[in-house]
Amino acid sequence: MKSLYERIMDELDADKAMEHVHWLTENTPSRISGTGQDRKAAEYLVDKMKSYGLEAGILEFETYNSRPGKSSLRLVSPEDREIMSLPCCHVEPTPEGGKIYDIIYVGAGAEEDYEGKDVEGKAVLVEVSYAPATPEKAMIARRHKAEAMICMNWGRRSEHVICMRGLKTVWGNPTPDTFDKIPKITGCSITRADGEDLRDMCLKGDPVKIHMEVTAERLWETLPQPVGYIRGKEEPEKFLLVSAHLDAWSPGVTCNATGDATMLEMARVFAKFKDELKRSICFAYWNGHEIAEAAGSTWFADTYWDSLSENCIGYVNIDSTGMKDADTYDLTASRELGRFASEAVWNSIGEDVKAVPLSKIGDQSFFGLGIPAIFGRLSYNENVLEQTHGATLGWWNHTAEDGMDKADPVNIGRDNMAEAAYILGIVNSEILPYDFTDTAADIFRKLETLAPFADGIMDMKNLTDKAKKLCVNVKALNEMISEKKQGSKAEERRAVNDVMIRISRSLTGPFYTACGRYSQDSYGLSVLAKPVPLLYPLVEMSRMDKEDTGYRLMKTQMVRNRNMLSDALSTANESIERLLKK
Repeated sequence: MKSLYERIMDELDADKAMEHVHWLTENTPSRISGTGQDRKAAEYLVDKMKSYGLEAGILEFETYNSRPGKSSLRLVSPEDREIMSLPCCHVEPTPEGGKIYDIIYVGAGAEEDYEGKDVEGKAVLVEVSYAPATPEKAMIARRHKAEAMICMNWGRRSEHVICMRGLKTVWGNPTPDTFDKIPKITGCSITRADGEDLRDMCLKGDPVKIHMEVTAERLWETLPQPVGYIRGKEEPEKFLLVSAHLDAWSPGVTCNATGDATMLEMARVFAKFKDELKRSICFAYWNGHEIAEAAGSTWFADTYWDSLSENCIGYVNIDSTGMKDADTYDLTASRELGRFASEAVWNSIGEDVKAVPLSKIGDQSFFGLGIPAIFGRLSYNENVLEQTHGATLGWWNHTAEDGMDKADPVNIGRDNMAEAAYILGIVNSEILPYDFTDTAADIFRKLETLAPFADGIMDMKNLTDKAKKLCVNVKALNEMISEKKQGSKAEERRAVNDVMIRISRSLTGPFYTACGRYSQDSYGLSVLAKPVPLLYPLVEMSRMDKEDTGYRLMKTQMVRNRNMLSDALSTANESIERLLKK
């Protein structure tokens, strides 16, 4: 008899997934949050999940949303011509009738790109294909007192498309502390060709002036969010969270009708074998992803915090599956799931790929909470990415060209197999497939990197000692897990799983976010790529005057952050040591 894994793989049907892609594209071609088509799509998804036997319904949540208005650009100097544009969302409107701005080219729009440039009251021209993420570009631009931002699309010069974008820097709904962090800046997007023309004019050194008129609506509104459940048989309270985003720019085929279709196919297939599943699966279609900056997933994290913290065993996010001409698997995962994810990809579709450590991207609203996650799909090789200026989701992403011709049934079939391997491997594992070896080693290495900058500020030795101890304890835990996999009792395996969940919950927020466990970092925030973001200001402090008030304020904050990290390491170590003593 075939194994459950084999039967699930045999049951997957790319044609069934493509039927959903066609329906969503034909019947809800503009699923922008709050327009009504998102609700129509939500009803379709719920109906399908119910027909497969899932418990399914629509949740409602309120969010701070935005709608695109109008945009017009006219080059005034050194020549006179109209430039095609689209308005960004979550932007300040220009004065009625528009305004003339000097344009300054700032490359990728990172902090260092502003050195020696006066952009106060001006418009900055940025390339969207490079780090930092577009919302952070807007935040940096506003910090330097720019009034407007023009986004040059990625892709090739020959591809005359404009990417639709939002400039909201706050992940999810704002709070009293974060509302004013949404940059008060206007913005629009233009084609690659027009962007390169403006760039070249700027680099010549002559004044470049443009007349810009942009509007966009901001409003609070209630959005629908479909959710479905398959109940496991052995530990129904424990669940894997699987998601895709519902909302989309028009027509939004590969972002994200294909991802929605992949998840529906997961729901259909796993429901068919529900009597053989150990744990539960929650399927959630996030709304407010594109414009409101992961609003739906953030609301879900906030609202169902207790259940997620206590019972969620992992998170699989599905986005932009089945892309045309995609030939290279792109895999990101939490360090503790990296080895498992790589093996799952190899076993399912034969791709030999190493997981890149996951950061705050793509609805990772559960990142700081400490839920290990996987995000993978077929993407593009380095040669293609170089030609398209880093267009990992295709040059058509978030443009009017993201139509049915960009979806590939063969690739959606391959993506579906990998997603099914992740889901089954986590849901039905006797012992959760976490391995904290890389996590512990990474934490120790990063603390050692920062230690020289802490001299005279705080003692780092205790932290590095605890991190070194964590490496030893994780090795002992792995040895125990190898023994428990054979002939152990169910309660013993569950005790191991509980400890591993506790470790992930304690370490992720303090060591891999800039805000800690209970808040949300903005999308793609640059500091998240630095060693231990909560301590990384130590590097800046090493260049500051120790008599400066700013230095003293920061010193207090760093000591408190250090204490948070110390507690996290102690929790992880003590959890393992108690288990080892049993």
